[in-house]
Amino acid sequence: MEEEIITKPKINFREIFKKNKIKFLSITVLIIISIIGFILLSEYKTKQNIDISEKYNKAKILIENNRSEEAFKILEKIIYDANRFYSPSALNLIIDNNLVKDKNKILSYFDQIISSSKLDSETKNLFIVKKVMFIGDDINENELISTLKPIIQSDSLWRDTSSNYIKKYYLSKGEFNKAQEFETLISK
Repeated sequence: MEEEIITKPKINFREIFKKNKIKFLSITVLIIISIIGFILLSEYKTKQNIDISEKYNKAKILIENNRSEEAFKILEKIIYDANRFYSPSALNLIIDNNLVKDKNKILSYFDQIISSSKLDSETKNLFIVKKVMFIGDDINENELISTLKPIIQSDSLWRDTSSNYIKKYYLSKGEFNKAQEFETLISK
């Protein structure tokens, strides 16, 4: 048998770097720019969150000092900022302190919160349930069912609350048969 000597070509990194110098530099610059961009974006979001929290706290202080009109203007802006924590909290503060008398305006705030893409599904479901409860007796049966049906058919934390609300709705209207049918349907 003849022994074959296999010679591996030596890799010359200097030569490879010289041939691809522009590619290596471009990739390095792109990585550095991406890192700087990520850091700047993170700092911007942190600063924005701090600003919104300061506005929210200012609004709470204004409410305590009976300056509801000023507080309302701040809270309304916070709702439209679509912050995942402070926007829902601002709506809760408006409702709890009865800062808005116009029911349609509050319903539009609910819609703004629910349509925010920054909220997780459970928070959205919570505000859907709160909206239905806020509407109260003014809601018709079809709207009630169509609004709460996606929650009832999911594994949401708010599933039982939604089901119980629909049963109580039927009971409050004196529709005992529908309440019983609904309970039977849900328990399957």
